[in-house]
Amino acid sequence: MSFPWLREPWMRMVNSAKQRGLSHAYYMRHAPDRGSEQFLVTLANYLLCSKPTNSACGQCKSCLLFKAGNHPDYWPVDGTDASSIGIDQMRQIQQKLTQTANQGGARVVVIRPAEKLTEQAANAILKVLEEPPEEMFWLLAVEQPEHLLPTLRSRMQWINLNLPDVANNSEQDEQAASLLRTLMGEALPPVMKKKEEGLEWLNISEKLLLDVAKSKHHIASQTYNFPALAEQYRQLHQQRRVSVQMLNQAVADSRQLRQKYQYSKGLNLSLLLSFYWQQWAIHVFESNPDTGF
Repeated sequence: MSFPWLREPWMRMVNSAKQRGLSHAYYMRHAPDRGSEQFLVTLANYLLCSKPTNSACGQCKSCLLFKAGNHPDYWPVDGTDASSIGIDQMRQIQQKLTQTANQGGARVVVIRPAEKLTEQAANAILKVLEEPPEEMFWLLAVEQPEHLLPTLRSRMQWINLNLPDVANNSEQDEQAASLLRTLMGEALPPVMKKKEEGLEWLNISEKLLLDVAKSKHHIASQTYNFPALAEQYRQLHQQRRVSVQMLNQAVADSRQLRQKYQYSKGLNLSLLLSFYWQQWAIHVFESNPDTGF
């Protein structure tokens, strides 16, 4: 593993495999810039390898097929550029499960980012996990684990990758800081020129709201999505009367908006998100009359 923080969780997985203690389904945090994608693909290769040691051998037929990108028992589902991962994709995989493994070993499904699974798609996976086939592995990578159905999480094992915080000068930190100023009435709303930017800003919005909630309860800044904004969160609570009830409602609003976007074709996400920003600015981040702000 080229990322040092991934070595310990990797060896935990290897030791479980050697002791025949692997689960049939795992989920982990999805942060490609911090190595989660490498971990995910390397683990899939390892599970498919016919002669693994502390890593995939790289020489067996299964490894060669995997490297060539045409392993018949490896089914990756990449929803990075999609608005959702739907039931049809899961049904295709369910049909494949009725067949025996082409290479006579394991079969592996990789889904990322798994929070884009529609409720129907997640329930389809749930049915498979209730009676998992032999030598069948599900690997789900998710940016926000709480977005997965609780019943789905309960049937999967969590892989803690010990991912480090993002750099303080990251682009998302700057976007989050810009949005925070908007919600406080100190800046104009961000401009969304492309359709996909709406979903990006929705993700940033929810992460920012969760951070504000954590800072309200004095949770350690190391757990923030945007740790570089810790001081701004502190100042926010000094200057504003942030309603916990309305803050929780805003988080729920953002998640409902994501569900609407997944299920409704032609939804103008950017317009709806701008409306919610206005509502949150009024009802969540109200001025504190004691400070004059």
